[in-house]
Parts: sequence; C-alpha cells; structure tokens
Amino acid sequence: MAEWTPMRWPDQWTDPSALDLLHATAIDYLLIGKAETLAAVRARAQQAGLHVADAAPPRVTRVKGEWPGVKMARGGGRAQASAGPTGVPWVDSNGWLVRLERALDPQSSIWVDAPPAENARLAAGSYLSAIADSASRGGRWILSLDGQLAAGLAARNPQALDTWKKIAAAAGFFAARDNWREYRAVGLVGVVSDFAGENEFFSRELLNLLDRAGQHYRIVPKGRVTEASFASLRALIYSDAEAPAPALRKQVLGFVEGGGILITGPKWGQVPSAPAKADEHPRYSWHALGKGRIAVAHEDPDDPYQWANDSVVLVSHRYDLVRFWNCGAAGSYYTMAPDRKQAVVHLLFYANRGPDQASVRIAGRFRAVRAWTVDGPLKVATESQKDAIEVHLPQVGQYVALELTNGMDSNA
Repeated sequence: MAEWTPMRWPDQWTDPSALDLLHATAIDYLLIGKAETLAAVRARAQQAGLHVADAAPPRVTRVKGEWPGVKMARGGGRAQASAGPTGVPWVDSNGWLVRLERALDPQSSIWVDAPPAENARLAAGSYLSAIADSASRGGRWILSLDGQLAAGLAARNPQALDTWKKIAAAAGFFAARDNWREYRAVGLVGVVSDFAGENEFFSRELLNLLDRAGQHYRIVPKGRVTEASFASLRALIYSDAEAPAPALRKQVLGFVEGGGILITGPKWGQVPSAPAKADEHPRYSWHALGKGRIAVAHEDPDDPYQWANDSVVLVSHRYDLVRFWNCGAAGSYYTMAPDRKQAVVHLLFYANRGPDQASVRIAGRFRAVRAWTVDGPLKVATESQKDAIEVHLPQVGQYVALELTNGMDSNA
C-alpha cells in the first residue's frame, strides 16, 4: 500500500496561490477545514490532482502524538531541558506508537497528529525531527505549521521559504523510500502483550520507555505469535496482569529452553525450577530452564520506567545493537530488509542542533555502508570490527539513515 504524505492546511491560507508551495513536493493529501473561506482552495487543490478531505482516508489510523524532541520545562524565567530520573534529557517520541499501531493492524497506515503548540516558533530542525520520528518507523506525521511560519510563507518571507524547502525535502526523502516501511525491526527483546484493557497503560508505556532506554525491541501481540515472532531475540518481556494462555506459555517456555531469557512477574504463574542462589537481582529471582533462564519479579509490575531499565541490565549492555558516542539526546531504529541482504539503521538526534562528531557502533557483519541525510548522500568514515561496524559522522542535523549491505549479520 502506497503511503500518502499528509498536510494540515493552515486556516489563514485562503488564497489558492498558496498551493504553489506544494509544486514538486511529495505532499499529496490535504486536510482542509470546511470553512467557506477555503472553498476556492479546496476546488483548486482537487483540480491539481491533490486529495482533499477533512479526515483521514480509509485504512489510515490517525493517532494523537506528542511533538518529538527534548522535553522543555520553564524554570527561572528561561526554558530548560526536562530530565528523567537519571538526569538524562527526557525525549518525547512517537516512534513507539507508530510501531505499535502497525503491529496491531499491519494493513493500516499510521498518521501521527501532533501539531505545534500554540504560539510556538519552530526551527527547521524541529520540523525535521517531527517528520523523521514518525516516518523512520513507517508512519507519517501530518505536516502542521506553526502560526509564524504559516504567516511567513503566505508573505513569501525568504527565511520562511528556506524552512519550507527543508520540510519539503524531508517529506520527499521518505516518500521516495517507501520500501523501507517493509523492513522488519531488529531487536534483542520481544515485548509480549495484548496492549489493551488492564494491560494497556503499562505495556504501552513500557514500549515508550524502552525506546528512551535505548533498548531495541520487537512488538509481539500475544494473540498472533508465530514461529518467527521470537526468531533472533535474546529475551522476552511478559508483564500482563493475567497468566498467559497454555499455548502461549508453551511457546515462550520453548524459547527459554532454547537459550532465551524470560522477564516476567508473579502473574506468570509457576516456574519449572527453584530460584538460583547466585546471580541475584534486588527485584528479580533467576530460575534456570533448559539452556535459558527466567527472571521473575518479586512484585507485580507497577513502574514501567523501572521495568524498562531493569530489562536492559538483565539482558546486559554487552549485547547492545547500537551504541552512541558524543551524540546528546539520540535514538535509533534498526531494521532489516525482508531478504536480509540489507539493513537500515535510522539515527535520530532530538536536540535543537545535531552533533558535531558523533560515532555509532552497529552490531552485525556488514560489507558496506551508505549514509544519507534528507539532503542527499553523506560522507562518513567507518571501522570494521569482528561482529560490528563503527561509523564516524561529521556535523549532521536531526536525522541520518545508514544503509548497510549485509554480510552474514550476527543479530538480525
């Protein structure tokens, strides 16, 4: 299914000539209000072959999101970066939500509705973050302009036009690479849940916080577990409020017996062995099963932040798929082509300014790397390691894609 590139039309753009801004861009679906003042805009847009509506089309799931980036708080009369419990900048992202909605309904396209805050004045890099945050995970952000940018574009202000050019380039970059949406997430951990009802808050927030913790995961809806669902994973997390169905329990325990790790709570039910005396954790007891182990929490899950960060420790940082140096607030999404011959690692830098000299290590055996920004190819330096490749970046903006040619990867 081809992906639309949607845009929310500013209500103040009542002159149909504003449609000229869309010429030669990827934007092809306009969400335009029903006001009579916009009638001429709607008519001309339809004549130009653009899709015009006030709602999303069929087979599109429209979700409410957050403006992506480092969360800012007001303090002492100035804006400050808000931090999480560890002091790390608190990053808002819609990537986990796009991935979850796609996992729950693979036939649907996902549009993220996250307009700028009222009276916001945003730089081009902030718009790049919004576009890449959703599109890198296979969704689309509904392009929504802040009031000052919309007014500047209507007046053909040079600075506003330069920002618009960068927005259009980012939208076009992802539209031209629609095949990346079919790539499958590469992960260490599988999160098994129905993501609904009593489990909705905890399981969904767990995905959000695993992203923030830098843990690469795969979403496994527990009603659709197949033989391939657990392939290549090192661990599974099962935190639902009820015990698993017998068939699911058998599948998960088979994964553990083969050498995997299960991280779960008391509601899992009886485990096949007594707790190990060694290798203790303050919040979990370890149980051996076959070639693998089960970590059972001492208490029912109530803190997704703690669970997300505990899972990173329980699985061990030694198996990290992507590691950053000198990057600031960053995230990544590691994907593999269906034929497993190529991988794409999406790098997202959420600060107002991209890093100067960041480096990234990617687990896997690769023969070649091509780096891209939304403006085109990027020259990078690389170092091959035994089971990984290290990429050294020059000054970059908020998004880089690393396209890697696979040479018998070790973790995909």
